[in-house]
Amino acid sequence: MKNELSLAQVQRSMLLRSIYLLVAPVMLLFAALACGTLVTDTASYTCPTAVPQATATTLAGTPQPTLPPPPTPYTITPPQDFYVGDAVFVGQQGAPLRLRFRLQNVESQPAGALNRVTWRLEIRNLGSTTYETIPVALMVITRINTASGEQTGTWRTSEVAMQAAGFTNENYDPLAPGSTRTYRLAAFIPAGTVRQFAYLLDGDGGNRITWVNTANPYCSGDVAD
Repeated sequence: MKNELSLAQVQRSMLLRSIYLLVAPVMLLFAALACGTLVTDTASYTCPTAVPQATATTLAGTPQPTLPPPPTPYTITPPQDFYVGDAVFVGQQGAPLRLRFRLQNVESQPAGALNRVTWRLEIRNLGSTTYETIPVALMVITRINTASGEQTGTWRTSEVAMQAAGFTNENYDPLAPGSTRTYRLAAFIPAGTVRQFAYLLDGDGGNRITWVNTANPYCSGDVAD
């Protein structure tokens, strides 16, 4: 009898393990999809005009160094950081999934021993398929400047920070083709300023857009959608 019970237990264990091996990948996929559409295309920003020759400030009588301008047309692609206000495109023209991202209105306010950072992320769906996203789960702060130096980490949007900033009743419905929506976000960080933001296009950080928290020093303006 003990041997029969033991055999039954082994068979049950093997069955459960087989089910887990079959189901686990599917559950992981569902977990990723819970944050929105998985995007594998690479982001890019292209300056619509020629970039002027960079200049340097030197003392009188000092020979001027030759500073090569960025390539023309000036284009940013990962792993380079984009800048606040840049029109960052993902997906080719005419593709079913084509998106435009724009980081806007970054602000920081003291909140006790911390700082509360607020910002807006504008997303326009230029494709022919619906785009599903939950930016509160996909956009994070990854670098900050503090009195003791730069810190690298992950500071996520929080419900408490959102409520403190008055960001309630946000719309996370699927973004239909041709639609534009601005998402309001907030997070707490140690006392200091934000250096870098990241948006996880594929949900796990392998394909991401990163922004440095400053205006583009080389170019302003957008290319056509």
